[in-house]
Amino acid sequence: MKKLKSMMLLLGLIMSSSVFYSCLNDEQNEYEQIWADSDLAIVTVKPLDDHSFYMQLNDTTTLYPLNHDAFEMPKETRALITYKYSETQTAGYDYSVNIMHLDTILTKSIAPDLGTENDNYYGTSMLALNGSSIWDPKGVWIEDGYITFDFIIWRGIGNIKHFINLVPVNSADPYELELKHNAYNDEPVVEASSLVSFKLDNLPDTKGQTVKLKIKYKSYVLNDYRTIELDYKTKE
Repeated sequence: MKKLKSMMLLLGLIMSSSVFYSCLNDEQNEYEQIWADSDLAIVTVKPLDDHSFYMQLNDTTTLYPLNHDAFEMPKETRALITYKYSETQTAGYDYSVNIMHLDTILTKSIAPDLGTENDNYYGTSMLALNGSSIWDPKGVWIEDGYITFDFIIWRGIGNIKHFINLVPVNSADPYELELKHNAYNDEPVVEASSLVSFKLDNLPDTKGQTVKLKIKYKSYVLNDYRTIELDYKTKE
């Protein structure tokens, strides 16, 4: 399970949330009561046939949201949630919870390799991985069949949308990918943190073996390309 520790990140996501559940007001004591003993985590939201959903907390733990009626989640997606455990038991799931806040994360498939057009279409703009040093990248992890990046870009004050993709770059090695960023010439004025997840189901089955997943990206830190390696095994 990947839990984000930064309360500044949590506050920023709450302020920009597209889905919000609770009755917060300006009273500090009520705020503290509502958020006390809450947990913050990134999960995979998985819809069910009855229009409810459950959440995969990590590779083995499932959560069932008792207040699922407050949300419309028609497709599988990654999400950042704040939640509280409930004493209620729901058959078939490890824990029942009440969601206090849910913010969906940009969730994509691996993009097609366009060969010589990759740089032109997907871009060559720089980015950084949040919480990373040059030698120890922490802003990327694999969980529940997804790879998630906690990254930083610089953007302007307008509404230019940036383009983030994970692209195969070596036909001889399907586990060699590049995280590409197209800023569309947006003026670098403001630092912005964000999250993106990519489903890895298009990669060849590792057949129970652990392989090295190589991720290349153009780094602000180095002002050059760098490659990181993660252990990867196809989800069973």
